[in-house]
Formats: sequence, structure tokens, C-alpha cells
Amino acid sequence: MLVAHLDPLAASIFSLMAIVSLMLAFVMLGSRWLNHYLYAFAAESWVIAALSAAVGFYSGYPELYLIAVLTALFRGLVLPYLVWRIIRRLRNIVGAVLRTNFYQRDEAGKPKPYVSFKLDSLKVDELPAPRPHVEIFVYSPQVEGVHLRFGKVARGGIRWSDRREDFRTEILGLVKAQQVKNAVIVPVGAKGGFYPKQLPVNATREATQAAAIDAYKTFINALLDLTDDIDHDGAVVPPGNVVRKDEDDPYLVVAADKGTATFSDIANGIAESRGFWLGDAFASGGSHGYDHKKMGITARGGWEAVKRHFREMGHDIQNEPFTAIGVGDMSGDVFGNGMLLSRCTKLVAAFDHRHIFIDPQPDIAKAYDERARLFALPRSSWDDYDKTLISKGGGVFPRSAKSIVLTPEIKALTGIEADKLSPVDLIKALLKSETDLLWFGGIGTYIKASAQNNLDVGDRANDALRIKGREIRAKVIG
Repeated sequence: MLVAHLDPLAASIFSLMAIVSLMLAFVMLGSRWLNHYLYAFAAESWVIAALSAAVGFYSGYPELYLIAVLTALFRGLVLPYLVWRIIRRLRNIVGAVLRTNFYQRDEAGKPKPYVSFKLDSLKVDELPAPRPHVEIFVYSPQVEGVHLRFGKVARGGIRWSDRREDFRTEILGLVKAQQVKNAVIVPVGAKGGFYPKQLPVNATREATQAAAIDAYKTFINALLDLTDDIDHDGAVVPPGNVVRKDEDDPYLVVAADKGTATFSDIANGIAESRGFWLGDAFASGGSHGYDHKKMGITARGGWEAVKRHFREMGHDIQNEPFTAIGVGDMSGDVFGNGMLLSRCTKLVAAFDHRHIFIDPQPDIAKAYDERARLFALPRSSWDDYDKTLISKGGGVFPRSAKSIVLTPEIKALTGIEADKLSPVDLIKALLKSETDLLWFGGIGTYIKASAQNNLDVGDRANDALRIKGREIRAKVIG
């Protein structure tokens, strides 16, 4: 054997590692074929490493010998474990699938251009808490999305997400709040979100909206593909060409959310065209329902609590000016409505996942009217704000910038003496700034207890922005 031609120490090392790899391959959990695969992978690693070590040893280049030994350690011990974890994860996901539309065909008898999977979330390893009852994942070249449902009877909106990499994290954060709101409506909450992947570049709002609607239609159809129906006699009718590994599950409803405030009629039209038993009751809102954004129920409820806190401090925020720093933008339901519930709001700063807005000394009346304009503008952002109305030293800054130059006015607002900061550090400074109100109308968890770490919070996307509760200088949080 080649190993026998190496020095005794090298031979011992290779023999020991080969034995350990063999033991790991058979000890690792998994099916018989998986163990055989890992054993073969480890054995192949040792053959390559032994040949490399021999070449290095006899060629007089000891560094090649060392590299070969380290390579053997990595390939023989680390890689099989990583491969095992990957395959185990895949097997776990496949085992958690309850339904799929993969075998369904379109009207032309061809495979559908999208695929959806219904998962038993409680069986998926290492999912962040809270775990839904079930979830449906949708994938296609056009759109990706997820719908999280915490019980058989649950309701919640569908969001047009801007977060391609972590839209599930965004939706999970939303559904936590939905659980609380639904306590007086239905037993538990639900939430969905979709990310359109083929939006036209530098297009008009109308063209972007049209592409998003097409993606929304695909997403809704993908959800209904896996949902049971109920016939006129009250019998449950399973979807065609779907193997069900769960019980009857005909209750699926959706609602409007950020970016989809006008989409409920579209969803109901799809439900009616498919003959779904709920008909135009499938999506709340629309022409025959109520508009969440127009009614502003969540923001109004939160605002009553804010008013109460200020009233206890002797401040009437409906008639007396007060400063505010916010998380969100005016296109959102909670943030947008909240920042229009008092004409005395002096919004000095805000941020979302795209921009940082700063207006150190706003004209309260003009700023209110501009916020109202953005609220009525579909899919608006802080970049749409009329820059001529922003007071001296302020501006709208992209979060993609490497650094932001701090004007004297921004320094006075944040208490920072540095001449420039990264967008992340500027946002943290704003969260710590002295203000009357800190209004959280956007997605994310930006405050934690001193005893907590970021892992405890479970919002990885905002780990870099999060501050400790004791660092807050706002009088009221809403």
C-alpha cells in the first residue's frame, strides 16, 4: 500500500484518520445508501490525500506533505459531515411535504410554470420560532413566495415583499403581530408574501404594477392548487393530481397588505373562476369589502395608546406639536396612517429598508400634506418626497451608500460629532436620538434587552441596527 511507503508517523496519521472516517460514515444518522455514500466519499478522499502526501514527501517539498495532511483532514472528516447535513436537511424537507402541485397540468396538458409545496412546519428541523401549523412555498422564474398559517382556521394579508433573500423572515415577523390582532376575529393568524422576480427595470409605475399583478396571480393560483374545495352538498373535494398526506383542509382566506391594497378583487376573481367554494369571500377587501389601508385599524388602535401616554405627561398631541422618529415609509398601512393621525406631528427622521429620511426642522403643515401625497401614491418610497420641502441639513439618503456626510443639523439631531457615518450607524444614532415619539410602523425588531443577544431576538436582517432598551431617549414608543 502507498501508505506503507510513508514514514511511520505519516502512516499512523493516515491510518487513524481512515478509521475515524469509516466510523463516522457508519455512525451518522441516515439511510443505508447515505452511509455507503459517505464511506465512499471518505475513502476517495484518503486515496487522493495519500497520493498527494507521497508526492510531497518524496519530492522534497514538506509543505506539499503538510497541505496533503490538512486536505485529508478536511476532506475525510469535515466534508462528509457537511455533506451529511445537507442531505439530511433535504431529506427532512421532503419528509415534511404534505402536498405538491408538481403533477398537475395546465389546460394545454403541459406542466405548470410554477410549483408549490405545502409543508408541515412542525416537522422541519431548525425553523425559527414561532413555527406555523402549515406553510405553502411557491417557486417559479417569475415569483417566489410563502404563506404561513397557524391553524386550520386563520386569516391574514398577502404582502408584496421587497426582500428577495429573506421574505420568509419578513412574513414571520408580520404573522407574530397577526396572531395578536386575530385573537378577537378568528382563533389564529396567517400571513403571506410574494417577491416578483421579473419586474421591469426603469419602468413606469403602471408597468411595474402590471408585472406585480401577474406575479400575484401566479402566487394565488399556486396556493389554491393545494387547497381542498367544498361542493354544493358540503362534501370536501380534494385538488386533482395531488397526493394528500394530511387531513381535509378547505379553509384558506387572504387579505390585503402592503402593496396589495387593491388586489383583493383580483384574488376573488381567481377564486370564482376556479369555482372555489368561498367565492368573493376568499379575499377580504376589494369593491365588496373594506380596504385595510383606508380604514387604518391597526394604526388607529396603536395611536390611541400613544395619545394616552402623552396625555399622562400633560401633552395633547392632537393640538400641540411633538417630534417623532419613525421606522417605515408612507406607503405602509401602520406607518402611513399613523403619521397622518395628527396634524401636529413633527416627523424629523424615518427609515425603511431602502432609504433614510431626515428633516431636522420641518414645516409641520407642508410636511403633513407631502406625507399625505405619498400615502396616496401607489408603492411610494421616501425617495419620492419633494426634496424642496426638506429643511436645511436634511435629505433622503440611500441605505446602499458607503457613508453619509453629517450636516450640522443632523449632528444636532443625533448628538453625533463625527463628520460622516455609515447608513447602519446613522440609523442606530437615530434610534438613540432624543425625541418625543418613536413610531414603529415598519418590519423588524430594533430594540432588545441588555441581557439578550441577537440570536434570542430572531430577526437576523436587523442585527446590525438593533440597540439596547436602556439606550433609548424617546419619551414614548408606539
